Amino acid sequence: MNEKSQIVLRLKLTELNDLWQEYCQFHSNLYELTCDEYMHLLSSDIDALDDILVEKNKVIEHIKSLEDKRSLTLQELNELTEENNIVKINDVINLAKKLGDQSEATRLEKLNLLLLDVIEKIQEQNKMNQMFLNRAIHSLKELKESFSGRKTFKTYGATGVTRSNNVSP
Repeated sequence: MNEKSQIVLRLKLTELNDLWQEYCQFHSNLYELTCDEYMHLLSSDIDALDDILVEKNKVIEHIKSLEDKRSLTLQELNELTEENNIVKINDVINLAKKLGDQSEATRLEKLNLLLLDVIEKIQEQNKMNQMFLNRAIHSLKELKESFSGRKTFKTYGATGVTRSNNVSP
């Protein structure tokens, strides 16, 4: 690999690092919005919840555009290398190490760990939001049944399986 190719590869690695930093930033924004969403769910502030959902969709769209940039950058890296097998971020880290660019490799490793941590937190918060919504929907169904004059009670049968008993006034 000639010197010019190495310089171009290093520039692409820097570009990918910058992209990964932006990934982290926007995923952090998404996490904050997801937490705000939960707070608005708890307070039943529907108007604020609508605003948060609009904002979340904008952030998600930007993350999708970053994903497109990531794919393009990986494709360009594959065109510049002899192996042409860069698919995952670990492949990029190994390439940086192979080029002797330890600082880019280390930075990318740290950013990737941060990104994985933020994504895990987003998933946990989304689960909490979903559980809250499921409980609210269940409560609304029970309330609706009580207004209709029918109340469903769930009891355990002899086999330990739940069964519904409809009671009408």
